[in-house]
Amino acid sequence: MGPPIHTNGSSPAGHDASADPGPSTSSSNGHSSSSSAQILPGSLPPHVVNSIRFVQPPGNLMYEDDREWAEHHVLGTDDGHEGTDDGTEEDGASTRRRLHARPGVAGGMRMPVEREEVVRLMLQGLRDIGYHQAADVLEAESGYHLSTAAATDFQAAILGGRWSEALALLPDLGKSVGSVSDQASFLIAQQKYLEYLEIGQQKKALGVLRNDLNRVARDSDVLHTLSSFMMCTDKDDLYERAMWDGAAGTSRRQLLEHLQAYISPQIMVPSRRLATLFDQARRHQQLSCLYHEEPESSSLYIDHRCESGQFPSVTTHVLADHTDEVWKIEWSPDGMYLASAGKDKTVVIWQLKATPKESGGTHYGVIPLLHLRDHHDPVDAMAWSPDGKTLVTGADQNVYVWNARTGEQKPKPSASSQHGDTISAIQWLPDGSEFVVSSMDCKVVFYAPNGSMLRQWSASPLQLSDFVITPDGKRIVALTTPLKRVSHNDRLKQAMSARPTEESETLGPAAAGGGGSGGGAPSVVSQPFQYATMERSIAVIRIADHEIIDWSQDLRCETTSIRISSDGRKVIVSCTPDEIQVWSIDPGLKYLRKHSGHVQGRFLIRSCFGGPKDGFVLSGSEDGHVYVWQGASQNPLEVLSGHVGVVNSVAWNPVAARRIFASCSDDNTIRIWQPPLALEDLADAVMSEDVLHNSSGDVQASGSPAEVAIEEEDKDDDGMVL
Repeated sequence: MGPPIHTNGSSPAGHDASADPGPSTSSSNGHSSSSSAQILPGSLPPHVVNSIRFVQPPGNLMYEDDREWAEHHVLGTDDGHEGTDDGTEEDGASTRRRLHARPGVAGGMRMPVEREEVVRLMLQGLRDIGYHQAADVLEAESGYHLSTAAATDFQAAILGGRWSEALALLPDLGKSVGSVSDQASFLIAQQKYLEYLEIGQQKKALGVLRNDLNRVARDSDVLHTLSSFMMCTDKDDLYERAMWDGAAGTSRRQLLEHLQAYISPQIMVPSRRLATLFDQARRHQQLSCLYHEEPESSSLYIDHRCESGQFPSVTTHVLADHTDEVWKIEWSPDGMYLASAGKDKTVVIWQLKATPKESGGTHYGVIPLLHLRDHHDPVDAMAWSPDGKTLVTGADQNVYVWNARTGEQKPKPSASSQHGDTISAIQWLPDGSEFVVSSMDCKVVFYAPNGSMLRQWSASPLQLSDFVITPDGKRIVALTTPLKRVSHNDRLKQAMSARPTEESETLGPAAAGGGGSGGGAPSVVSQPFQYATMERSIAVIRIADHEIIDWSQDLRCETTSIRISSDGRKVIVSCTPDEIQVWSIDPGLKYLRKHSGHVQGRFLIRSCFGGPKDGFVLSGSEDGHVYVWQGASQNPLEVLSGHVGVVNSVAWNPVAARRIFASCSDDNTIRIWQPPLALEDLADAVMSEDVLHNSSGDVQASGSPAEVAIEEEDKDDDGMVL
């Protein structure tokens, strides 16, 4: 007895074409055959279709006036001088004015499109949606058909599991020469093999493996993997191991989509081609949008463009509770609190207050909540716990643990004395179970949330000047430099699984690496692991066994900070002189690009990612400005003024829907940046806060935690705060 009929109406695996009924003329991807006598569901009767008058417009383009673009392009007139009908030349401006006068031509020129291609894509789109009658009318009126008869028969054979028929039709589909034909035959034989296994026909499956797959396979490892499926205990085991959903699932349709790479698109239009073109157009517009940050899809009716007015380019608050330079700022994970720290040995926790605006959106105010004053030294390291309830700070060699809601200091960690040099960085594991502290004496110490020491590493001879932890909590990505005086006790070591050491692979244009002002791209070099090669390096350390699993060659620049993207796939590294490097860390460490234009030569400056999808990079600068870059752009998108001293750090609010970031400076202030406000919104914001000014009109630092200073001077004509 043969196998049961599958729920999608397909025939059993391996059913030969000679015993099969004729191919179906309908399929779920909307292909139809002009020679078919059957009617698709929802289609018009033949006598109605035959009564539709065939229309033959002049020419072969969608818009005949687009031929003008082709003529100018062939003449090579892209240099601003265009030819005219009388043989004279007109300048580029005249040509642009003439082309702009044509109705409906955005940008002045439009690349011509063949009418047949447009109609066939419309036919496919109509049938995909389910408008079969409209597609029938369009076919009859235009004379164009979505697919040839051979393509339609091939599609029906694949979806029906008639493998011999599908193989016989391959030579008629446009790309049947040599290796291309072998690759298509392999995909068909693979599906046939898996379907035999699915219905328990191991003997027939073995025949396909030996006679069909072995003949066209190009990779012996793939054959070995396929043969291992013979040992599957049942269908579910096969589905899991082969990552395949069976003949009754989507596997045949996926096979057809894969086979389309080996079929001429003139014969069979790739599936969902119109949707693919729409997606490509949207992505191109978003990549071209300087201020793009919105995750929502855009309309097809108009070109996508994010307005610059939505970017947080205006200072709405100046926070002036610190009495000396402010070095570091960090938002809590929920984005409702901001911690600031610096030279005055004080940490201030600020609270964000949301106020809906009448014009829509939200305005955020800021009030000081707590002042943590018990540090004995300037504070240059801190980190919020994932739940936002605990703040850990580092001052000189000491670690402090605070209740971020009450300001109460928890008992000082018992292992604070273990740090024999300045604390360089603090980070929490994503699950909140531990926090990690690095210091310049090459130590990495793991603490429990209550501040008790759990364990410590000696990273000797590497100093970790800054580090981040990946979102999965498994790796530390650190900026390192070797300490000249080396301790050999429990030092980090190269992992056995790290990069191979025989071959050399240099990324970027510089064979020997080197970032900074030298102009070359830094290198990741596959060479024997040596600490001497890690001078000013990036190292990826596996936390489970504290082994270095990836590292960069000497960056040839002084590194000051590292930040990781929200998806954990990229990091940015601030460097002197005057550079921010972007690196990929998944699947391996790889230099991507750099941003420049700011000033960083003498001081430690911290940069950050910004925007809902980390589409922006922001950095402070020694010239008192905040610099903003977008995407792959090397030059700044925005240069924001306001501070009157070195801008030491910037931090974007982690809640994607909020367009707000903070900056801190040697001028003793923190600035809150939001999108430009309407004049009445700004006035309302000022009136709703307690504003303190001294006699000179400058902002005065508030003396108590109940008030916040908001700068109101230096407005332009529109009332914006500068």
